[in-house]
Amino acid sequence: MDKKIYYIYTNLPSYRNDFFKKLSEKLGEDNIKLEVLYGTKIDNKVIPQIDKSSFCKKIFLSKFHRLLFFNFVKMGGLLNYIKKSPPQACVISYVSTNLSMLNVVLYCLRHKIPYATWRCGYNRPDYSSLQEKIRNAIITFVEKKAAYNITYGSFYQQELIKKGISEKKVIIAQNTINIESIIEENRNYDKKFTDKTRVLFVGALIKGKLLYSSIDAVKKIIEEGYAISFTIVGGGEMLDELQRYVTSLQLQDKIKIVGPKFKDEVKECFRTSDVFLLAGTGGLAINEAMAYGLPIISTNADGTACDLIKGNGYYMDAFGDTHLQYKYLKSFMHLSQEEKQKMSEKSKQIIQQKASLENMVYKHVEACLNLINKNKI
Repeated sequence: MDKKIYYIYTNLPSYRNDFFKKLSEKLGEDNIKLEVLYGTKIDNKVIPQIDKSSFCKKIFLSKFHRLLFFNFVKMGGLLNYIKKSPPQACVISYVSTNLSMLNVVLYCLRHKIPYATWRCGYNRPDYSSLQEKIRNAIITFVEKKAAYNITYGSFYQQELIKKGISEKKVIIAQNTINIESIIEENRNYDKKFTDKTRVLFVGALIKGKLLYSSIDAVKKIIEEGYAISFTIVGGGEMLDELQRYVTSLQLQDKIKIVGPKFKDEVKECFRTSDVFLLAGTGGLAINEAMAYGLPIISTNADGTACDLIKGNGYYMDAFGDTHLQYKYLKSFMHLSQEEKQKMSEKSKQIIQQKASLENMVYKHVEACLNLINKNKI
């Protein structure tokens, strides 16, 4: 193959395996070699990483560094690797705290290698105002210099347009997992709703998920005498703290924090739940829940939820709002079983129409071909 494109990623979670496998196959049909360059995992999220794969990948050791009042991450040897074997284009899942990614951007600009950003657009709330200004200035520079910006959804597309970036340079690809395989596997599974409402959260147990607010919303409903349970699935820095909080409320029999679950175990959690609740950041668990036919109560999460639950489910325009979660849980609980069943079926329809893996791969192929063609100009 005479053409090569690099995808640069912070680390390589297992949920990306199907995406990169299919993308590599599709690009190969156009004689383009895909190589994924990624760092080692350095955060506390309990997320399995890809080990064996059918696509080409190379790992770089990630380390924290301190510069003034910023904490940065460097992927050792990344830039040298790119210098030794320059690609025709790059797609960078750009993170502002990853100094190696910024160095790659600068290298691409100097050597006229077209690149695209691939971002959800989420802004962390824990930066100081000065840090946020510097961070936004760097991100805006990187985005404006990019040949294209691949976004998770329409929310960040509009943010990019507000920055003065042409709509022609923005590609909405959604952000998803292999929902097709989930729907096919559960094609003959008949979801049943009962008088008891079973609420589910699946994701990393970190501060950004704002799970205290969700627990408090369910607690209020329990105190009103309703039949409701809340299962929290995941691992991370907040696991023990959240377990202690539930114990202090004496609600261990109604609110269960079960730790990380994978494959068949998490499948059963989705199958035996009625509604998915997300108070903070996140995203892909929403897609998974919808593929299992769960109605959704969510914030904008990673910038895609507003596209996925419009007209079905409950969209919260504030993060960590206990009252909104209480309100929408109560609203869902008061629906008839027939109405819940309709919401369940529509969840599956929407995720198939708007966020299939096939569509995500198609949009990334479009971006890659456009980048390669720009290199010829």
